[in-house]
Amino acid sequence: MGSRDILMQSEGEPRFWYRDNFFLTNDKTYLDPQVFNKYLDGMWWSSALEETQLHRLLNNCLTMAIYSVPQTAADMKANGIAQPKDGSRIEMVGFARVVTDYVTFAYLTDVFVVEEYQRRGLASWLMRGLKEIVDEWKDLRGLLLMTHDDSAARMYKRELGAVNFNEGPSAGLLLLELPGPAEKPTPKNH
Repeated sequence: MGSRDILMQSEGEPRFWYRDNFFLTNDKTYLDPQVFNKYLDGMWWSSALEETQLHRLLNNCLTMAIYSVPQTAADMKANGIAQPKDGSRIEMVGFARVVTDYVTFAYLTDVFVVEEYQRRGLASWLMRGLKEIVDEWKDLRGLLLMTHDDSAARMYKRELGAVNFNEGPSAGLLLLELPGPAEKPTPKNH
């Protein structure tokens, strides 16, 4: 399987959810690092990473990804996820990454759904799957996330129960940032 072979599995057993012709999982054996890297390269805040750094990044976090497949949800539940025989492939169409210690802290970042698959409720489904996992972390103090998009913020509030930092349990605390050498300036339209 090439570069996918060196990705390490997240904490616990892999989880799967099925819907229409999609499955959602935290199982890294399906993960396509090159799709993720292409996404990174297309975002204003990021750039593509060298392969060693890309694998280091993916190995040190919880990943959740949505895949488009020719099978239906019922087929996948009954027979498992099969490699397509008709020349099509399992295609990664959505992703979320959580930087975490799997106990007390989590930071959600790099969330995307490929443009042609947007407006189907897939990002909401991705967040509901993620919430199922983090709800099991009994000592979790909180999950942080940042967005510049009002629509995404509403979705995070609805699906995760997220609140604005200054309105939640951390109200009154200062959120500080140490800019890194690869940080890019925020575009004026954001």
